[in-house]
Amino acid sequence: MKNISELRSSLDVFRKAGTIDASSYSSIMTKLKDTEIEFESVEKEVLVYKENLDKLLGEKLVLEREKSSLAAQVTKLSNEKADLESRISILQKNRPVLSSSNLVSSFASSLAEMDKGLKKVQSGPKYLVSNMNVTLKTNIALEGGELRFQMPKADDIISPENLSTIEFSLKAVSDKPGIGSYKEVPDLIGLSKEEAESKLLESGFKAGDILEKESRTPQGTVIAQLPSGGSLAEPKAAVDLTISRLLSVKVPDLVGLGLETAKALLEKSRLRLEGVKEKPSDKNPGTVLAQNLNPDSEVEVNSAIVLTVSTKVYKVPNLLGLEFESAKQVIEKSGIQPGEIKEQLSSGKQGIVLTQSLKPGLEVEANSKVDLVVSAGEKEVVPGKPLRTFPEAVVKETVNKVSFETPSKLQSETTSQVSRETSASVPSEPFKQESKLVPGVTGMYLEKAVALLGAQGIKVGKVSEAISTGAAGTVISQNPGAGSAVNLSVPINLVVSKQAPETQLRRSTLSRLKL
Repeated sequence: MKNISELRSSLDVFRKAGTIDASSYSSIMTKLKDTEIEFESVEKEVLVYKENLDKLLGEKLVLEREKSSLAAQVTKLSNEKADLESRISILQKNRPVLSSSNLVSSFASSLAEMDKGLKKVQSGPKYLVSNMNVTLKTNIALEGGELRFQMPKADDIISPENLSTIEFSLKAVSDKPGIGSYKEVPDLIGLSKEEAESKLLESGFKAGDILEKESRTPQGTVIAQLPSGGSLAEPKAAVDLTISRLLSVKVPDLVGLGLETAKALLEKSRLRLEGVKEKPSDKNPGTVLAQNLNPDSEVEVNSAIVLTVSTKVYKVPNLLGLEFESAKQVIEKSGIQPGEIKEQLSSGKQGIVLTQSLKPGLEVEANSKVDLVVSAGEKEVVPGKPLRTFPEAVVKETVNKVSFETPSKLQSETTSQVSRETSASVPSEPFKQESKLVPGVTGMYLEKAVALLGAQGIKVGKVSEAISTGAAGTVISQNPGAGSAVNLSVPINLVVSKQAPETQLRRSTLSRLKL
């Protein structure tokens, strides 16, 4: 940026010294400005990428620390496993073993016998075996993948610390469906909420409480369940689910970025692009000018965001007073489109543009349409009747084809044409002998005043200039005055404002007629 500032200073020195002309200086300064804007956009993108890189490096460091901690735990567990295997090998001797099922069935048989014995009592209170607490001293061994209990022999001398103490309770249960009727709970981890609920129904269960927990997994994914997958539960039992949720994200600053870069950044930020608006601007087309969500604000995931991007600016040229063919060429070069063309009775030269729908100098979008009203001369036509729309219209029969001329020449031709028509003899058609009230045109630009009088069928006579504080080219007086009843053959003389000195009048007039 410092080099660009120095380059601007050098260009100013060259311009003042006359080394480069004004047009070259303006062109170079425009390119420098575009380069500076692109440089700022690249700097913003680099800053975003740097922040993401720092974040990834931080996460990598945390993972490496966790990896080191887990490696230490694995080493510790491996040592403990080796020690336990050594102790088990000592305990595993040739002793009577009892499987888990046999152990449980033995106690079950004992409970059944005790219950029978209680039922044989004919008198006295009735008893029921409902609970039994058992403490068992045994050596535990693993054979063939099954847990077995080694019972010591009568002559065994076993140290108490080498035996395991097992405590458990036996309790009688009511006559409910046995465990054989239980079903296996499906594993729902990783499924969406809707998929999990559907799978539970198919498996004969139902969804219980739904909890939400912030997680890095995609939103709405099952990250935990109770009972867990693979466990047994009664049919139609409720299974509680824990669903992941991304609560909020931070809105990035997209102003100054290109549209494609902004879209990529939005996708990474988990925001949804709702729409793109266009606005004329002097910045590069496609540059983000504004966003409806404030940068750095916290919003919900998948929130909608609307961007406003720049489009090229087109200025509406001044077409008033130009001949139709010249106006057509100017429109085609200005990046806008011709709209509807109408003819209107006027005492001015045939084919001259009287009014335009878009104000000269107005900034518009590309392909905007401008409607024109063109002088039809004094021939009898219906005012406001559509002529044609171009580019497909052929207007050679209506307007004489002319070459592209300077605004000052067109202005002089229009004024001389008005003067010649004033001095010419007045036709004897009956509609031109009518009397009409003269409209007030004071304060209007000359072109608009001529168009208004022509629409009323009133001729313009002598047009003179006078120095005035009013805007150059506006009517400052008229004769006859507004509201006077005149014959249509009587011309209206106008006085137009000019600035002193005379050269300033020419510049003002040229600026209004400049293409």
